[in-house]
Amino acid sequence: MPEITKITHEVPEFIKHERSLLWYIVAFLIAGGLVTYAILSGNFLFAVIVVLIGVIIVLTSFREPRKLSFEIDPMGVAVGGKRYKFTDFKDFSIIYNPPETNTLYLEFRMPLRERLSVQLGDMDPNEVREYLMNFLKEDLEREQESLSDILSRLLKF
Repeated sequence: MPEITKITHEVPEFIKHERSLLWYIVAFLIAGGLVTYAILSGNFLFAVIVVLIGVIIVLTSFREPRKLSFEIDPMGVAVGGKRYKFTDFKDFSIIYNPPETNTLYLEFRMPLRERLSVQLGDMDPNEVREYLMNFLKEDLEREQESLSDILSRLLKF
């Protein structure tokens, strides 16, 4: 089998969830209740934050996710034009549970830095895993996606 020198693919910027009219009605009622509570309690900053979150959700629901270039080569990982060296990462893990998730997690060495997660889409996770094992340690402890990813999927954010 020939040696793979790099992996390139296009990955979605984010997963676009299909939301029903009922979802929007429930979200509007919850947001309305939170804004009402915020105003009655005099917490106007919270009211502004709730409104801004609502606007962002509505705007992103009408936008298709951009396709980002994704590349792994001996120099590191590049996502959407931003390059990371392998020395920036502590380890990696891949959560593959079709059809819900096919996600690559790259843990940064710096403790306060958020992990990098990449939706692999239709990529073969075994090919990505085999290639990354040449450069990084695999975290075999991680068996499910992050809590924020689970909540995002379940709440359709």
